[in-house]
Amino acid sequence: MEIQDLLGRPIHSPEIKEFFAQYHLPQNPNPEYDAYGNLFWVPVNNEEKTIRCLFTGYVRYAPAYGEPIGNYNKEKDQLILHQITIDSENAPDGKISDINLPFGLNIGDDKTTIEQKIGKKLTRKEVSDYGSTYDVLFQEFSLLVALNPKEQLDRLMLFKLELYEKKRIRLKALLKSQNKNIDPDRIPEIQAFLSETPITQWRKRMDQGDDMFSEESITAVETALTEYVQTLCEAVQKKNATTVYNSMGKLVKKLNKINDKYGLIETMEREELCEWMNAIIRKTGLELEDNVDITDEYREW
Repeated sequence: MEIQDLLGRPIHSPEIKEFFAQYHLPQNPNPEYDAYGNLFWVPVNNEEKTIRCLFTGYVRYAPAYGEPIGNYNKEKDQLILHQITIDSENAPDGKISDINLPFGLNIGDDKTTIEQKIGKKLTRKEVSDYGSTYDVLFQEFSLLVALNPKEQLDRLMLFKLELYEKKRIRLKALLKSQNKNIDPDRIPEIQAFLSETPITQWRKRMDQGDDMFSEESITAVETALTEYVQTLCEAVQKKNATTVYNSMGKLVKKLNKINDKYGLIETMEREELCEWMNAIIRKTGLELEDNVDITDEYREW
């Protein structure tokens, strides 16, 4: 069994017990509870902290991730594994050769080697003073790999995918089949959304003394939304559902940069923008479930 196959299993399962025994993790971790008394984010680490696991009780786990794998008792708030970290930072000489990493990965592998082993391109790069990280999605889990400044693997994390993330993956896989849903006759209605942006309300709040806004920051968002509507209409004219979907990610990334610079998007502004963005993307004819927020994949505000 690969280490990623442990995700979603109860702490009392034979597979988890065997894993704990093999790598000397404590069998009975100290419980952690949320404000309602439910088991939540219970850590289980080996002594060197080269392996760190995170468990959550069934009450909190099931709504987010679905039913656990194998046998469990619903009457008891049993712990379910949903995150595993393998970290070489505290290992002797930075080596953890005794741990079987997923996909045959090894600490020290470079970016090209990692991509060859996992069979996917490393995406969603984030850069810091400690190196870079990449996040790759699979059907049931996501893999985050951290590379040191020499571009060598020194840490990885495995996350059980939440239900909404699985829905997004299925949606993307079926986008081409939605080309028929994209309706160019709706372009005038899409263009009309420019009169319904939250910009007017923002200017009113600025005029009333809200110093979070400035004309420069509001204009930056207004320009981004205006350009987006033009881009979206072009994609709708071509009846390309993939381009329609991807256009939203590009807009969100642009708004991320604007907010990093000006800091004008807080709770109310986020709600206003998300409502507008989710409404306009659905107006194209793209079919999305009611509870899907198309902005959340890249949104940082």
